[in-house]
Amino acid sequence: MKNILLITLFLFITNCIFSQTSIYPDSVGTKVFYENGYTYQAERLGSGIIKVYNSDNKWINIAKIHKLTGDFPDENTPDLESNEWYKQTENLYSILEESYSNEEKEKIKRVGRKGIGFVELFINPETGKVDDVRFSFFRLSYYMYIPVSKFREIELKIKERLQFEVTDYGKQFNYIYYWNDYKFK
Repeated sequence: MKNILLITLFLFITNCIFSQTSIYPDSVGTKVFYENGYTYQAERLGSGIIKVYNSDNKWINIAKIHKLTGDFPDENTPDLESNEWYKQTENLYSILEESYSNEEKEKIKRVGRKGIGFVELFINPETGKVDDVRFSFFRLSYYMYIPVSKFREIELKIKERLQFEVTDYGKQFNYIYYWNDYKFK
């Protein structure tokens, strides 16, 4: 009887120690995180995608339009200079690689294709700097356990370290939209 009680107690304690709870919405909808000096939102879409971003944004959920005419852009015309785009993409990858611990990367990779994360950048056409950042991931991925503070850390690094060169065409719009998917090596 004593052994059964000890085993039961051990299993209960082990479960408490190793169980993790997702901090993001379990169902379709929005959850707001009030953090130390900033506020983030997490939206769960019907497709099972979670989108996480700073609530203090300018361009997320705003249509990209021509500043003078209000027309939508021709998506076949480049907004960013290609050579600089490649360099900044490598910088983005470096930021992502350095921001996650090896343990987090391994847990993210274990999920297979669900381990892909997406980063959306909303770039200021006048300065080439990033105004807004939105992170997206599948709800069944390990990203569900990454705290908002990690996304905030990455957002600040992106805004500080990325500088795009905008084409004359791109300067005609209210912002430049760029996204990238990323899977750890």
